[in-house]
Amino acid sequence: MTSAPDLAPQQRATYREVLANRRFRLLFVTRTLTVTADSLRIMTVSVLVFATTGSPLLGALTFGVGFLPQLAGSLFLGSLADRARPRRLVTAGYGLQCAAAAVMGVAHLPVAAILVVIAAVACLTPLSAA
Repeated sequence: MTSAPDLAPQQRATYREVLANRRFRLLFVTRTLTVTADSLRIMTVSVLVFATTGSPLLGALTFGVGFLPQLAGSLFLGSLADRARPRRLVTAGYGLQCAAAAVMGVAHLPVAAILVVIAAVACLTPLSAA
């Protein structure tokens, strides 16, 4: 009876090995900055909506609108990310987030319009993050 040859376990890559690659390091840093900036943006807009309206419900809704549409976007739009080139998709996603932040920062939009802008960007975020 012959036994299967012993297969040596494959070595897993360490963080040091992965981050030694310039492209992965750049991707890691930009993604970390994006997640941090997105979280701070949502928190800041939620506080501003609460300060403007005095409504804790609208403040909480603003915070939820920043994250909950990402679930719908990942469920329904996630497969579209495989059809586009990654660099263009990431660049377009960051550009969309920048444009939305600029619109909210420059224009004096009503709370409902701010919620729509935040929800639209959050819905499309999984495409650029994929």
